[in-house]
Amino acid sequence: MLAQGCVRRADDDADPATGETTEEGSESQQSGRNRRAQASRRPTAGATCSGRDDCSGDQVCVQGTCRYRATSVSGELLAAAAAAQEATGDWQGAMETYESAFERFREADAPVPPSIGCLAAELTLRNATDAESRERGATQADLCFRTTVPAHPARRPVLAALARLRFEGLDMNLFDGEEPAERFFTREATRPTVDVVRSDVQMPDLEPETRSHTAVRELIEGEDGRRMIAECMVQDWEGRHESEASAEIVLRFSSRLVDMGSYDVYQPRIEVERTTTSEDGFEPCLARSLPDLFDPDNRSIRGESWNQAIRINATIR
Repeated sequence: MLAQGCVRRADDDADPATGETTEEGSESQQSGRNRRAQASRRPTAGATCSGRDDCSGDQVCVQGTCRYRATSVSGELLAAAAAAQEATGDWQGAMETYESAFERFREADAPVPPSIGCLAAELTLRNATDAESRERGATQADLCFRTTVPAHPARRPVLAALARLRFEGLDMNLFDGEEPAERFFTREATRPTVDVVRSDVQMPDLEPETRSHTAVRELIEGEDGRRMIAECMVQDWEGRHESEASAEIVLRFSSRLVDMGSYDVYQPRIEVERTTTSEDGFEPCLARSLPDLFDPDNRSIRGESWNQAIRINATIR
């Protein structure tokens, strides 16, 4: 709550980092430093206000919120175009357009508005697939953090997207530095643990529903099943370093009558048909591990044969 309180307006010629009037601070505003270095010296936007005197000299009070005075209209137009591209699913095009928007703001020596910088950061981090794109996303996230007050709504999706990459060698302490870091993924990647994996099993009811189908689904969605899915996700991460994975497999269930001499038993049997020919990855791991969940001596899982295509998703949180 305190972070969003009123920020008293400083002298127009004052150094925003110290509140004191300095020649050096004035010159730095006109220099060709990158936008993140400028952002680290500007008061953050987003503080609540009731009038112009509640905001710093480079901001104005708009609808109860302090916002930067300087802008680039062409940069805003490009950012709007990027948002439209993202809405249509053209994520690569949207990221490129956001970069063009950033360039326009830089040329105008104007700060990137948090509503633009944070949206671009979240998009880039969500689609980061290699070291270069992860660094680009972290750089944009740093800009987002430096231009917003703590608890600003625009920060939340960026923090969530960045948190998913923490096992990729991210040095989180660098975001707290007074100066922007050149790189953020400077540590050795660490193996995620199964407790940070969230899974979703899409296995609809059969018509008509059978007791065996319900029992199989409960087993997969139970503690042992989710741990098995998490272990496959971790193995997949070691090969691809991606925070999400999905698999579409076909389950085939049958139970066979076994003559035990003085009595008979039904032994359930689960077969998994996968759609990929690869021997490594999330789906092959599931295909190998799922049958091991089922105890062949479990007489409660019995019934007519059935088969069903199911989808399993896993995400590192």
